[in-house]
Amino acid sequence: MEKEAFVLLSNHFDHRGYLRCSKHLEVGEKMMIFLMVLSHNSTNRHIKWEFQHSGETVSKYFHEVLLGMIEFSREMIVPPAWDEPMGPIRIHRRLREGAFRGAVGALDGTLIPAVIPTNRQIPYRARGGKECYQNVMAICDFDMKFLFVVAGWEGVAHDARILNETVRDPDFNFPMPPADKYYLCDAAYTHSKGFMGPYRRTRYWLADFIRLRARTKQERFNHAHVRLRNVIERSFGVLKARFLILQTMRPFIFPIQRNMVIACMAIHNFIRRFTLNDRLFPQFEHTNLVLPRDAASTSQPLFTTQDATYMVNLRDHIANELCANMQDANVHDND
Repeated sequence: MEKEAFVLLSNHFDHRGYLRCSKHLEVGEKMMIFLMVLSHNSTNRHIKWEFQHSGETVSKYFHEVLLGMIEFSREMIVPPAWDEPMGPIRIHRRLREGAFRGAVGALDGTLIPAVIPTNRQIPYRARGGKECYQNVMAICDFDMKFLFVVAGWEGVAHDARILNETVRDPDFNFPMPPADKYYLCDAAYTHSKGFMGPYRRTRYWLADFIRLRARTKQERFNHAHVRLRNVIERSFGVLKARFLILQTMRPFIFPIQRNMVIACMAIHNFIRRFTLNDRLFPQFEHTNLVLPRDAASTSQPLFTTQDATYMVNLRDHIANELCANMQDANVHDND
């Protein structure tokens, strides 16, 4: 993390009362210990040597900061205010002001390595592998800020199941968009009211269009859709590049591993919200950036037939609008 961001974050925690200076450590040193674990995946032994504190002291203040981070996340990870105008449009202005004017963000899941006791590992071994993961579902806006997150699901949990149970459980307080809004999602989720998915059995991923441009109406829609939805993959890319703990998890108990993911997302939003000078965001702001992704999966319908029909018709309308716009552009070019 850049020095400017560290100073502002420490001051923010001090001002809000999320952390207090103690007899032996000030807020800034507590924050530095915590961030070294998340950003550099530092061990307790390394931090003991670096800060000249006992392992017990290091562990105590790490967990103290993590508790503050959970409170901090409620301030930083907040859903959109539907009745307020959207923020500045940085990417694909023509698509977002035109065909996809109802899109308010992108939804997807990602796998984070997890350390699980041997007798409980099977549900966390995602897609038949030997490694254990927790499945994290998140929503982000088009400025790469996270709006909602659910962490701690087993690696084998289906993306559509996580969404379905999160929407149905009032304890999660899922930010369901109003009738004229929707999230962009891939084919792992049901194409239904509030969730705009691509056409299936049609080219979709950005890499599919590198050598051969979109031809049919469905391909043109899918290409436009993935160019916008790619923001969630780039947001995950920034997150994992900044916090190495998300690439190789330390053997904390699982609730701590889950909370660390949420803390990383809250810090991510803090840096983005206050437009701090940062070396990582510019690297991932290229909207056609092709990133490694988790294997796509299919799902069964989870919403009503009426909801699904509404979104099918809306998707066809957008696809027709994209084709019409392209034809008009070709006519003007010929003129």
